[in-house]
Amino acid sequence: MTGVELTRAEAAALSGTKLVTATPEGDGWRVAAGQWVGAIRCGDLEVRVAPKVGAVKVLQLLARAHGIRRLNVDENLIGLADDADLSTVLAVLFEGEARAALALRPQRGYRTEDQSLPVVRGRIRLVDQALRRFGAVTPIEVTVDEWTLDTDENRRIRAATQLLLSLPGVPTRSVAGLRRIDRMLAEVWLPPRGTRLPAWTATRLNAHLHRLLYLADLALGGGSVEHRAGGVVAHGFALNMAFVFEKLVEEILGDRCDQLGPGRLLAQETYQLDEDDRLEIRPDLVIVRGAAALAVGDTKYKLLTDDGAFPNEDAYQLITYCRRLGLSVGHLIYAGDGLAQPDQYVIRGAGTDLRVHAVDLRLPLADIEDRIAALHEHMTCGVVASALAAAR
Repeated sequence: MTGVELTRAEAAALSGTKLVTATPEGDGWRVAAGQWVGAIRCGDLEVRVAPKVGAVKVLQLLARAHGIRRLNVDENLIGLADDADLSTVLAVLFEGEARAALALRPQRGYRTEDQSLPVVRGRIRLVDQALRRFGAVTPIEVTVDEWTLDTDENRRIRAATQLLLSLPGVPTRSVAGLRRIDRMLAEVWLPPRGTRLPAWTATRLNAHLHRLLYLADLALGGGSVEHRAGGVVAHGFALNMAFVFEKLVEEILGDRCDQLGPGRLLAQETYQLDEDDRLEIRPDLVIVRGAAALAVGDTKYKLLTDDGAFPNEDAYQLITYCRRLGLSVGHLIYAGDGLAQPDQYVIRGAGTDLRVHAVDLRLPLADIEDRIAALHEHMTCGVVASALAAAR
């Protein structure tokens, strides 16, 4: 988009969110999108970058990338336009699920707290009483188990509710529902924005909240962005699709390695490249058995050209990984269609083959899992064959 009227502070604030970049061009600014999708509000200006696969599909992919297998969304039931942005879809899903999960009343639970009371309640902390009160009878330092709404689950739900209320473009009906949820949880401690909440544990007692807590995890999982430039603040919800793709492949491939072997998957493992340990490499995916590397792969959120070509620097990077790890085959994994079978490149003078794979994110999630399962077979078939030959 060209010719956009922005102040320098607005342009800096928008660029700082990473959703778009704003560069001066002629009498205005050129605003361009990259690998991020979402919606950002900057003063009276609202910027939206829609994912090509659809917002609902992105949330399903993000959920699976975080190991959430049970987030099945019926697009016909949420009542949104096809071009709805991520924050809108997430807010509508969250509000609807919260309305159902909290229909009777929010769940209470026990929380262990240290308190100073005028009477004995719970268990006296004798050491703290001696060190803090110096022989005074009251107040008494005690530990009590409170039956309260202020549980870890409710803290997570309220934090997600507040975050979604702050996002641009949420439908009026969903905003009203989110405010009602926030009032229901008014006595729950609200952690400061950015606080890392402890992981929740799925139990029989909170079974009716599982889906809602999964959605809260998605809302709190790093999608909220805010950048300030001078007195201008840009804030909203944005996701790096390259990160989503990388985590999706990592999660599903890791599951396959855990189930079938022959090794385990390491993600973003650091290896020293030179003898003086001044250079490092960090492959996206390495399958190892013990200290030995069995296979290496690199994910790229890029589309291959019509003839299957890819940037030379991607090949240089993977060749380096293969040479450092002592592997004769490396795997490049792209987000796109066009490759029914992996394309193979035999690199002259390097003793290295490159295999190029494509995973089409427009496919149903089950088909995407099948594609990554086939990737696992390609990455490990040579390892299994070598092991069988050695056994003979």
